Amino acid sequence: MSDPILTAAEAEEIVLLKELENNPTFLRLRTVRQIIALLGGSQSPKDGEEPKAPVRFPPAVRARLSKREDVEDAVSRHLRETGRRASSGELFTVVQKAGIVIGGAIPSKALASTLSTSDRFNNIRELGGYGLEEWGSGAGPSVEMKDVADDKSTTSSQVTGEPDRSPFETKDQSTGSW
Repeated sequence: MSDPILTAAEAEEIVLLKELENNPTFLRLRTVRQIIALLGGSQSPKDGEEPKAPVRFPPAVRARLSKREDVEDAVSRHLRETGRRASSGELFTVVQKAGIVIGGAIPSKALASTLSTSDRFNNIRELGGYGLEEWGSGAGPSVEMKDVADDKSTTSSQVTGEPDRSPFETKDQSTGSW
């Protein structure tokens, strides 16, 4: 024969858990605990808690995590191909063309939030927007190479009036020609 107090407490626990399933804060807490468990965080149970087996992410959470990876991969691929930084508006078009649907009241802001919180990108508005973190504070490899190729600085030959020449050519001293 079971204890009626224990039976009542177990029934109340079931009712409370069902109520908590509708509480967004509780659902977030459970998701955070799952993330911590999956990433090997604090394995020891809290005071008064029994150790629990890791729980799989619910399908909705798994879909959100994989969508983030898809977005980051598409943006990273575009930045590598172009070799320059891009605005969130340009990247929003890239993500749409990749077939990734961004939700939210203002999808472009949702994308900007995703990119801003990623450790793969940084945003320097003065240089054109989002770039790969490995570029540091630079504008991107193709922009930096273009700057070198398009350098319009004054050369020594423009100052002296002598013709441009290869550094391997020498002036023939007897004839005065190159």
